[in-house]
Amino acid sequence: MKPTKKWMLGALLVAVLGGATAVMNLGDSRTVVAQEKGAGDHWRFHDGHWSYWHAGDGRWYYTDGLHWYFHDGTRWVVYRFDKLFGRGGFFPGDYRPPAAGVKIEVPRHDVFRHR
Repeated sequence: MKPTKKWMLGALLVAVLGGATAVMNLGDSRTVVAQEKGAGDHWRFHDGHWSYWHAGDGRWYYTDGLHWYFHDGTRWVVYRFDKLFGRGGFFPGDYRPPAAGVKIEVPRHDVFRHR
């Protein structure tokens, strides 16, 4: 095979691989944009924890396995199931929010900020 044909074959291979990579990355970026806009209810792993975005309430929820919390924009607060989250498609079992005045260590991790 002549050197010119080898170079052309190599260039074609690089172009095909580059195009395939670009198409795969384009699909990933669309998914990220949809998540950043907060498209519907969804889970997100951020700052080392899984939190749940509830579009109806417009806020994040988190459980440490003992209690449920919501993020009020600056900090986590014990959730008393007074909003939409937990009313449909959710089975709380025997869980009851702790009584008022009970000392609870709330989480300190941050949440993903929708733009």
